[in-house]
Amino acid sequence: MKTLLFLSVLAAVSLAALAENQTQTPKTTKKKEKIKEEKGVLELKKSNFEQALRQHKHLLVNFHAPLSGESQSLSLEFASAAAQLRNESSKIRLGTIDVSKEKELTKELGVTDFPALRFFISGDRENPVTCPALRSASAIVTWLKRRTGPSAVLIKDVDHAKAFVEEAEVVIVGFFKDLEKGEVQVFYEAAQDIPDLPFGVTKNKNVFSKYDITKNAVVLFKKSEEKPVAYEMSGEVSRDSLVRFIRTFEMDLVTEYNRETSGKIFTALVTSHILLFTNKTADDFRELHGEFQSAAVEFRGKVLFVFVDTDETRNGRIFEVFHVREVDTPAVRIINLTDNVQYQMQADEVTAHNLRTFCWTYLDGKAKPKLDSEPIPENWDKGPVKELVGMNFERVVFNEDRNVFVMFYAPWSAACKELLSVWEQLGKVFEDHASVVIGKIDSTANDVHTVLLERHPAFTFFPATSFQRIVTYTGERTLEAFVQFVENQVELAKEEKAKEDEEKRKQAIEESEGKEKEEL
Repeated sequence: MKTLLFLSVLAAVSLAALAENQTQTPKTTKKKEKIKEEKGVLELKKSNFEQALRQHKHLLVNFHAPLSGESQSLSLEFASAAAQLRNESSKIRLGTIDVSKEKELTKELGVTDFPALRFFISGDRENPVTCPALRSASAIVTWLKRRTGPSAVLIKDVDHAKAFVEEAEVVIVGFFKDLEKGEVQVFYEAAQDIPDLPFGVTKNKNVFSKYDITKNAVVLFKKSEEKPVAYEMSGEVSRDSLVRFIRTFEMDLVTEYNRETSGKIFTALVTSHILLFTNKTADDFRELHGEFQSAAVEFRGKVLFVFVDTDETRNGRIFEVFHVREVDTPAVRIINLTDNVQYQMQADEVTAHNLRTFCWTYLDGKAKPKLDSEPIPENWDKGPVKELVGMNFERVVFNEDRNVFVMFYAPWSAACKELLSVWEQLGKVFEDHASVVIGKIDSTANDVHTVLLERHPAFTFFPATSFQRIVTYTGERTLEAFVQFVENQVELAKEEKAKEDEEKRKQAIEESEGKEKEEL
């Protein structure tokens, strides 16, 4: 009886529940909006970023700054890479974040420099892979393939090896007796982050024999060089040291600076660069380049040797950076890219010996930096010749009450050394002259290129007038000639100053008469 009663109650409850369900409005599940795309690249923002991570196991994100020229160039290559991957039916997806609009998301993801590429794997938002500077669509695609698949081509026999070595100007081949574990893993890691070069790997004994390899090694083949360069692998070799070897030896002993090579030069792991500025069509170019290249051998991996053609108009910007003019060439500078400090070679002649001395002086920390100005010497104005530097130069030379004659010199120059004693004598001649100042300045340590018109030693006269006028001295370099020149220029300056004063007097009278007429 109790059982029947329980069943009756249960049936009644079930019917009531069914009736209630039938009267309720059915619930609808809101479907996620599809992420918008532009030329095959996902347009990512805070509202859809998590969705993109869930939907795509491999997602490469470009943090794009619209106002950056570099960012705009990368975005074009990024879109080309996306198209290439789509044509290959790859499951890797590319997305972009406009950092000017998605500031909060960009901050959350910890990205501060733009453009930047981050590779998100299996939805891991916290630990993306930071990409190297990928500048082309092919490099982006290669990098992604090496990250998601084999990072090197398996070379099976000698014929395959021969063909692979001829594939590009520079190719890298790993020779390992075990392709699964041990030192080969360092090779695979290095290959992942150098997408612009072809990487092959082999354990074939015949290939080892063909290239005279007996131990585990990484060999860099370069068409422009007769012999390949081998790097012996051991348990102590790190990924970074292997990458440094490859990046060092892929460059020529001397690299010419141009649009194609500038990217590699400025992103080189060797941050100390020595630059030779000279005209490629000059009669002595072969000789200069030969001396430069001869010195480069000793410093490979320590200092990058770069040649800049002064006859190439597109190189104008780099001349401005180094304050190099045509009259200065051939010129040699060293720059450290970590702090952008420049150094000037303390010699006039570009020889292998002088270049080696310059490089070792720099590497030993003894080279004198080329600055905007040296410190002002304590007693700079006490002697017959005033010691000028960048900081006090314009204040001294552009003076309405003083005629200033300046010698621009280089401390190492034999010609300058000979003339410094003559210059001291000239200073003594005019030491008590009220309106004449004789000065000198080390033009290699102070940035005065706005007024220095010639190569050192150079001599410039600044007359005592209200206009910042300069007169270049081109006469004989004798005490008598210098004295005669100064005396003549002082007289000319007096005449010019008198004309200026007369003009000012007339102008004052005209202004005064004009005011009187206005009052009437």
